[in-house]
Amino acid sequence: MERKAEPLKNIEARIQELENSIHEREKQLRERAGRLKKELQEELAPAELVKKYPFQTTGLSLLFGFFTGKIIRSVISPSRRTDAQPASPPQKEPSELKNAVASIGVDVLRSGKDLAFNYLKHYMDKKMKAGEGK
Repeated sequence: MERKAEPLKNIEARIQELENSIHEREKQLRERAGRLKKELQEELAPAELVKKYPFQTTGLSLLFGFFTGKIIRSVISPSRRTDAQPASPPQKEPSELKNAVASIGVDVLRSGKDLAFNYLKHYMDKKMKAGEGK
């Protein structure tokens, strides 16, 4: 009877070892995933991207502002058709929603422009000071 219990103990011990190994691997994977997540967050932080690629981010923000302005302008202003159509009745004044969107759009564009130029000025000042120190 003891001989039958012996293989069961070996199997149970092996199962326990495998479970411990699985838990250990799972813990290692979680730690690695946490480190990877932290590294990615640090690498892709907006401040880090601007430091690494100042001109590209400035250009991208200007393009974004340009396209945002185009979209806002297309929503707000009536379409202008050049085909011959009979004269239409006078247009109503733009709605309050369109006026609000236009105001917000103009403010966003001005803020984006100010941020871009302030950053560019700061960046150039920093480069010039570094050049003088050499």
